Amino acid sequence: MRGLGSAFLVAASLTASSAALAGEEELILGQTMPYSGPASALSAVGKVQTRYFQMINERGGINGRKIKLISLDDGYSPPKAVEQTRRLVESDEAVAIFGSMGTAQNAAVQKYLNSRKVPQLFVFAASDRFADPKTSPYTISGMTLFSTEAAIYARLVSEGTPRARIAVLYQNDDYGREYLRSFKAELARLDPQAEIVAASPYEVTSPTVESQVVSLASTNANVFLNASTGKFTSQAIRKAGELGWHAQQFLPIGSNFVATILKPAGLENAKGAISATPTKTVGDPEWASDPAYLEWLAFMKKYYPEGDIEDQLNFTGWNVAVLMTRVLEACGTDFSRENIMKHATALKNVALPGLIGGITVNSTPDDYRLIKSLRPQRFDGERWVPMSGTMAAR
Repeated sequence: MRGLGSAFLVAASLTASSAALAGEEELILGQTMPYSGPASALSAVGKVQTRYFQMINERGGINGRKIKLISLDDGYSPPKAVEQTRRLVESDEAVAIFGSMGTAQNAAVQKYLNSRKVPQLFVFAASDRFADPKTSPYTISGMTLFSTEAAIYARLVSEGTPRARIAVLYQNDDYGREYLRSFKAELARLDPQAEIVAASPYEVTSPTVESQVVSLASTNANVFLNASTGKFTSQAIRKAGELGWHAQQFLPIGSNFVATILKPAGLENAKGAISATPTKTVGDPEWASDPAYLEWLAFMKKYYPEGDIEDQLNFTGWNVAVLMTRVLEACGTDFSRENIMKHATALKNVALPGLIGGITVNSTPDDYRLIKSLRPQRFDGERWVPMSGTMAAR
């Protein structure tokens, strides 16, 4: 982003002070985002969240405090994320790190933040390591965990395709390996006769995954777990279609976006794919008259008019910012790190505007899995159509 240097800020107009932790005038939150680099599209989350807190401040803030969200560029680089996070904590005196993007980036600062007892809240990373209160009591994921999602897909496979022959494409990193491991474990429990006949990894630096898909298709598997991300998901869907490989395909939550993933792949190639989600889908007619969805559209029009209302990240980022607001509201006038964590780990049936009805956010000091249910859906060639009501993971 030109002209913004290393920081992207939409903050309260008040001057920052050393009283940020106690919050006499404003409360400082910090985050890191990939505003530059290969994953810059993910920075939509930071952009929409900074605008959200601008709106909150214009409405008077939270319990008498203006909220200053300092969102710094980490280039999707773990070492840069460490550098910027230390700046946020030690120089800017952020009371909490909120919504930072990326598994490797959040993992790189996790030990540091927990050692200093700085809340690392609602991060955009879905590994189980971000929902482990015994090891990292100050870290909470803001997403559906990989293990929760993969377990639900294993259940759908066992119920819909008994004794399935499954081929898996997965990213060769913590995300992909954890996803595959969770899927395997739950499938073995539910249907021991199902078989993973092939599993092909790919590197995030690879130009294409077409050769992996050709190899997977040659197995004649009747289920395709496409545990990939971004352009690789689009490539895999398109190549499977070109090959005429019509296995039942499953797509992760973060790779089921119609505008940015399925359209580039060719909507016809994605027809019949199954995914699951806790959130409403942007642009879907199901939500055209939904008050909460209309609230988001109005927010975007006023505070982020250049933002893409077909980008699911803009909706998800807004929804997680609402969750952060709910926690801060519950803190009353005590914005100490200890009190923020107390309320972040005591969420009970919290309904958020972006969540599908019946799905709520819950946490306890012993269970940091915020989302435990998803709604399965099938792509009909134009939109995602619900397959059933919500389904809970074991």
